[in-house]
Amino acid sequence: MANYRAHYEWTGPEIWEQTKGILHAFVAAAGTGGTIAGVSRYLKEKNRNVKCFLMDPPGSGLFNKVTRGVMYTKEEAEGKRLKNPFDTITEGIGINRVTRNFMMAKLDGAYRGTDREAVEMSRFLLRNDGLFVGSSSAMNCVGAVRVARDLGPGHTIVTILCDSGMRHLSKFFNDQYLADHGLTPTATGLEFLDK
Repeated sequence: MANYRAHYEWTGPEIWEQTKGILHAFVAAAGTGGTIAGVSRYLKEKNRNVKCFLMDPPGSGLFNKVTRGVMYTKEEAEGKRLKNPFDTITEGIGINRVTRNFMMAKLDGAYRGTDREAVEMSRFLLRNDGLFVGSSSAMNCVGAVRVARDLGPGHTIVTILCDSGMRHLSKFFNDQYLADHGLTPTATGLEFLDK
């Protein structure tokens, strides 16, 4: 619970202060859930109209938990799921259990992202903003764009850039690994997020 408390006592207040309380939504992926729980709970206490969303990678059950109230689909039930499936190349986010941290989150909904979207977003941020982010941060930014598009112009959306690309060189920034998994980035803009 120390993870939750740190984000409730520090990250949430920092976001509130930096935005001067003018924000409409917060979106982030979850590993143990401390960040999303601490921040969402703090922001909701400050303004119950702030929307808080989970951004979930492939293979994680948290999207189903938030949107349907159950952890797994019937296809993912105990005994039917592979032991070590290739679910995602994102690291540090997306799990198939509900932690005590995550249970503290105050969420309004969830979005699901893909590996391709995370890879493309990381290259977009590097090319256009000079940000060398890791897979978790890239997935968070995919979520931020989705929320911004759903809410429309004039809204302030906040997410967390929680990891550097330096920790993701063996897979997420490895051209051969990406090619082997059909994930070579090709986008020139944000067209990979068009529905």
